[in-house]
Amino acid sequence: TMESGGEGGVNNIALSAAGSVPLGGEISVPINSKNNQLSSGGGIPIGGFVGAGGGAPAAAGNNLSAFSGLNSRGAVSGGGGVATGGPTKIELPAPVIPLKEAKPRKAVFGPGLGRAVNAPASPAAGGEPSSSGGDSQNETPPDVVLDRVQFLINNLSMSNVENKSHDLRDMLERKYFGWLGNYLVVKRISTQPNFHALYLSFLDNLGDYGRGLVEAILASVYVNVGKLLRSQKITTSTSERSLLKNLGSWLGQITLARNRPILQIMLDCKELLFQGYETGMLIAVTPFVAKILEGAKNSSVFRPPNPWLMGLLSVFRALYNVDDLKMNIKFEVEVLCKNLGLKLEDIPMRNANLSRRVPPVKEKNPDFNLKSQTSSAGASVAGSAATPSKQAGQGLALSAANSMLSSPENKSSSSAASTGGDSAKSVGSSDGGDQQQQQTVIPNLAAYVNVNPNLTQLFHQIQGGPLATNVSSDLLKRSVPIAVDRAIREIIQPVVERSVSIACITTKAIVTRDFAMEGDENKMRKAAQLMVANLAGSLALVTCREPLHTSISSHLRNLLMSAINSASSAAAGSGATASSSSSAASAPPVQLQDPEKSALDQCVAICSTENLELGCMLIEKAATEKAVRDMDEALTPALSIRKNHREQKGQPYYDMSIFHNENQRYPKELPDPLRPKPGGLRPDQLLVYEAFQRIPRQPAPSTQQPGSLDGQGGPSNMDQLGPDGQPTRSGEGGASMGGGSTGGQLNLNAINAIAMKLDSSVATLLATAGPRAQEISLAMIPPEHEIKQLISAVPRVVTSSSSSDDPSRTSLSSAETDSILSFSQGIFKRLYEVNLSERLALEALISLLEMLNKICPQLGRDMGTWATYAPTKTDMQRKLHRAVLLLLVRSNLIQIADLDAYLARNADEGRDQVWLEFLILFVRTAVLENIAPPAKMPKMINVVQIISDDSRSPIGQEINPAFRKAAVRLLEELRNSLESGDSRGRLGDDGKQGQTGRSQPTYEESSSMSPASLKHFSDASLVIAKSSQSFASADPPNAKQLVTEILVQWLRVQSEAVSNDKIMAQFLQRLQQQFGVGSNDDQTERFLRLTTEVVVESCAKNVDATKGLNYQAIDGYGKLLSYLVRYMNSGGSTEQVSQQRLALLNKVLGVITRSLVTSYEKAQQSNVQWDQRPWFRLVLDLVYELNLPNPALDPIKAGIVSVFGSAFHIVQPLVVPGFSFAWLELISHRMFLSNLLLSKDQKGWGIMHQLLIDLFLFLEPHLRKVELTDAIKKYYDGALRVILMLVHDFPTFLAAYHLSFCNIIPENCVQLRNLILSAIPKGIPLHDPISRNFKIDQLPEIAQSPLILSNVVGPLVSFKKELDGYLINQQPVDFLTNMVSHLRKEGKNEVDAPKVNSLVLYVGMQGLARLQNDQIVTSLGESPEMEVFKKLMELDDHGRYTCLNAIANQLRYPSSHTHYFSCVMLFLFNETKDEGVKEQITRVLLERLITQRPHPWGLLITFIELIKNAKYRFWSHPFTRCATEIEKVFENVARSCMLPTAMRSVAATGDGDAQQ
Repeated sequence: TMESGGEGGVNNIALSAAGSVPLGGEISVPINSKNNQLSSGGGIPIGGFVGAGGGAPAAAGNNLSAFSGLNSRGAVSGGGGVATGGPTKIELPAPVIPLKEAKPRKAVFGPGLGRAVNAPASPAAGGEPSSSGGDSQNETPPDVVLDRVQFLINNLSMSNVENKSHDLRDMLERKYFGWLGNYLVVKRISTQPNFHALYLSFLDNLGDYGRGLVEAILASVYVNVGKLLRSQKITTSTSERSLLKNLGSWLGQITLARNRPILQIMLDCKELLFQGYETGMLIAVTPFVAKILEGAKNSSVFRPPNPWLMGLLSVFRALYNVDDLKMNIKFEVEVLCKNLGLKLEDIPMRNANLSRRVPPVKEKNPDFNLKSQTSSAGASVAGSAATPSKQAGQGLALSAANSMLSSPENKSSSSAASTGGDSAKSVGSSDGGDQQQQQTVIPNLAAYVNVNPNLTQLFHQIQGGPLATNVSSDLLKRSVPIAVDRAIREIIQPVVERSVSIACITTKAIVTRDFAMEGDENKMRKAAQLMVANLAGSLALVTCREPLHTSISSHLRNLLMSAINSASSAAAGSGATASSSSSAASAPPVQLQDPEKSALDQCVAICSTENLELGCMLIEKAATEKAVRDMDEALTPALSIRKNHREQKGQPYYDMSIFHNENQRYPKELPDPLRPKPGGLRPDQLLVYEAFQRIPRQPAPSTQQPGSLDGQGGPSNMDQLGPDGQPTRSGEGGASMGGGSTGGQLNLNAINAIAMKLDSSVATLLATAGPRAQEISLAMIPPEHEIKQLISAVPRVVTSSSSSDDPSRTSLSSAETDSILSFSQGIFKRLYEVNLSERLALEALISLLEMLNKICPQLGRDMGTWATYAPTKTDMQRKLHRAVLLLLVRSNLIQIADLDAYLARNADEGRDQVWLEFLILFVRTAVLENIAPPAKMPKMINVVQIISDDSRSPIGQEINPAFRKAAVRLLEELRNSLESGDSRGRLGDDGKQGQTGRSQPTYEESSSMSPASLKHFSDASLVIAKSSQSFASADPPNAKQLVTEILVQWLRVQSEAVSNDKIMAQFLQRLQQQFGVGSNDDQTERFLRLTTEVVVESCAKNVDATKGLNYQAIDGYGKLLSYLVRYMNSGGSTEQVSQQRLALLNKVLGVITRSLVTSYEKAQQSNVQWDQRPWFRLVLDLVYELNLPNPALDPIKAGIVSVFGSAFHIVQPLVVPGFSFAWLELISHRMFLSNLLLSKDQKGWGIMHQLLIDLFLFLEPHLRKVELTDAIKKYYDGALRVILMLVHDFPTFLAAYHLSFCNIIPENCVQLRNLILSAIPKGIPLHDPISRNFKIDQLPEIAQSPLILSNVVGPLVSFKKELDGYLINQQPVDFLTNMVSHLRKEGKNEVDAPKVNSLVLYVGMQGLARLQNDQIVTSLGESPEMEVFKKLMELDDHGRYTCLNAIANQLRYPSSHTHYFSCVMLFLFNETKDEGVKEQITRVLLERLITQRPHPWGLLITFIELIKNAKYRFWSHPFTRCATEIEKVFENVARSCMLPTAMRSVAATGDGDAQQ
């Protein structure tokens, strides 16, 4: 909320007054209060430039005295130049210093980093901390005290931190703070980052006592930081880096977050980054410094654009752009920018500082990743064992295998196989020998080859043949890897060479043209790498599939036949003599019969098909890696030109040669929107290249089930969804969450990668949320979050991949549809493996399916069939199934009509009670959460009606009474929801369904006001406009021209005599004498009306496209009106003059409001957009000018704000809805609201009360709707902020009028109502209801009655006489019987909430007076007041809910009313026999406690008493355990309201009661 400030007009409350300098920040900038622009004075940040055109920088040290041109208000004198009178230039003689030849500086870590790093270590300890922070020099407390302190720290929590801080004061002296600080740092802070907030809260609660402890902790942090930074293992030990990172996080929170600087003498963070860059320690230093700076996000001083912070961020930006820097270091920089709310590209680039440092040696440097050189070297070594013709191809295969297939346990064997040539030669030269056949050139390949152990059954069916005898599972496991290895090495070289060549030529031709105007070589390199990797991988995949399949089959058949022949020869040779052994060895090959040939061919086909994808992955990766390397080499000249041109000339490089090549048609013939332009590609054009992003597929180990989702091996509980037992799509395609492409044109790898990344992002978010993870839903996540971005990327990825071959094709092929369906079935299975408490995970997967359904409509048609085979055996499975079905219906993935028939059929008219419970809960949730209306569930509604009616039930008494009662309650809830317009269907009196309902109630039906009152407000603007037009009809012809001339003269006088009150007074006197302004009512009204119209029209016409409206005329007119009121004096006493000024102000505001309403009405009738900004500016000027301190207006300040309040009431949002946002801004302005509520004797409270009533009356109908528009959401947020400000600054006002506000606030606005009821008048203490010694009866505040300024008896006038008679002498006797009819709305069958609220409060006040009267001895339960409350409990569910809400509205701050109504609520819970009443009481209390804080104090003590006192047997009632979710809600609320020990004892007592 922009608020006008003091002199100079500071509008933003976040800015300090003009001239003030916050520590470490900037000189605040005075902002003109009228146009929110910088005033002429301006302000200069410390360390900035002085003088026109950017003069010399300020002196080092950022000393304010360096600015000789700064005056006392922080402005630059003389229009921003140097102050007159001082020297403009200081010339010093150039000293003659003999220069020695500079020696090259060596990179050393440590010098100049501050005392923290350079502190001397003790000789004995070596690298141990110095004596300043170690335990050796700190006095240790006695063992008894030491144990007690450690026990206290061990048991510290957020719930007891205040008590523990008091305990520490009593047990530990200040002289032991050095020991305690070191203990906390070493044992707690450095190892427990999740408890940093707890320890900070603990230190805060220690107050002045703990200041020494804070300093001791800070000293110990510096000591241990230095120790870690000096450690030799800091770059290799992840544990040490984790400790350092945790200390950095703590250091930022205890210094920067609390506006405390980190002194350069202690730790120079910028130099630390530079030396880390030089010495290869960025891997440790970057996370440390980044965590320190994260503390600045909660600081008011060190937030951007603090120069110290921005200097460090510029170093991070320079380091981020260093070539070959590891991604985890860059990631730390990106996370820091995100936490600080900055974009990396917005941080100023300053490479000069980094270029002056010693460049690091990148080889064997932990900060850098030289991946390309390493992989090419590995490829050349690996290929040395192959023949020269196949050296390149085999080297690529080995390189790909090393990166994809290596495992920790096989690392040694992998390296040996990749560099040794013996195995390659043996395998390539001979097929015989088991030992030779067990070896492959590609390392660890056997671990990923898939061999079905059941294949040998094909041979066992052929009895007596050589296959059954010689082919075993072990033989297949030895032979298949050899066959795959040979097939890959056979075809990889031609496939890779051809694919890479085509991809590189195509990519270079396209990229060089598209990025001709791009000066950033990194963007060009990244785009080229993405494109060439995608093209080469896809080409290699398409080219290699068929030849690889054929080659694997051929090699495997040869290997198996060779093994069979060898085994047969060996068997024949063992039975022959030595002389015939040679003839046996040369026996002819084994001849197979036709069944054996068929079995062998089938075995070979299965093995080759199952391992085809593995071979394709390796070849694809080899092609991708080679393409990226070749592309980098091909683009090296173009990239170097851009880099050198930018570094030498400081300007981006543009390649204009593409437009002058006569042999090229493009891009010179492209249309202008597609032609390359300076500045490079736009973000939407770069998306074309980002769509090439592909994550290389990783082969799964052979032990994993191909179709498994969880990777645990073995089928999941939904591996077969089909009713006929046939393999499902996931088994055929293998495109589950872990599967690959099915061979169609669709690239499922990218979708699969998105799904895995989505799963990871959701898991990370839920883990971060901790115990509140179950509260997170997808709707709470902002659009820019990674989860939303991943989901929205699915259509783009699918569309780009499916249309890559044929852009004109709009529909999916059969193969692509099958691929999406098989992938979606894997996602669907995943839904039933998610924990029900992880709602976000369910919604994310459903959204993924929803995106896929938009692309493949067949998915929605198949989804219903899949859902019928979901697991529903256990109670938890059914709960999950119900949640999934509701989400699917809400996303339109399942038709509700199909689900209606399915669930009604399963319930079997109530015979199947398991599905009957499922159906009732499903219908209730679907209707109440507006997922589906009853009109679309006729069959399920019919089942519910059958169960609720004994006469219609075909099975009579077999229905469980609990189900019958639940069905009756469900039908009643459906009727109530339909009567209030929450659904599109309608139930008649007999429960049958009709079609007469509508989707949303009208505005009139949602409002608590009568239609006549609403019409009065809506017609008010028309009435006012007509009265204003009647005045205008009597204007002279030239009146508007004359008024315009006067206004122009005034603007000239004001600009030339800014502070000359005498000249202005003369102008006003002439205006009064010549034109009668202020003395003649008609003349005054005409002048004000015409001038208002002129300035508003002028403002609307003078619109600047960049600066917006020009408010110069309006601001000048506002000054004129304020001077007219201020200098109004027609003679008489001081009191008479004051009345004259108030009368003139009343006239001014009356004319302005009439003109405003008239302008709005004309715009509405002409159907044109009406601009509220000029009118807002005009009224704001008057509010500001007339409420400034002024001797002439101070005596009538209360009258001034009262006149403004009356004017605001006239233009309330119900009268002028288009002015509603400006109206809310005006009534909450500090110049108006504070003066109104601080007026003497609370004279302004009634006006503010009326304005808030106007606000709530406008909001009420909108808030009753299910969905709010964006404008109403913003307006509601503004209203909440206003109420929150009143709760903080004027709580007594809110508490006094709580009844009036609660009468209007809708029942569903729980948080807004809680906010008002939490207002506690100043001076009333709040006692902790959780403490053990809390007794509400003993509080002194209980005897005091609260201040009530609302009209309590107003709504009760029609029957107040009968009510008083019954409360005094119980007459008339039939009052209770007739009371309900008095409470109903006129012409309706529902109770009137304002009448119920007033009745409850009035009866309670009378009952309290009866109990406090010493002459009458009576108990609470025997009083006539309690009889009234009991009668109210006999209303229907909605009426009873309204009455219980009225009682809960009185559970506020400590007072006699809170105590009385708390007893009433507990008495009703204890005495009623109706379980529904108890459940409804619990609901009213619970729904107010599960919302965000604040919670009214009386509400807390009532709920605590209810669950804590054994006499209420709260936990024994079935509604507390009817569902796991409800039970968890009760436990969470109880846990937050009670001590842990009390919670355990209460829970134990509740269980015992339930068992009894």
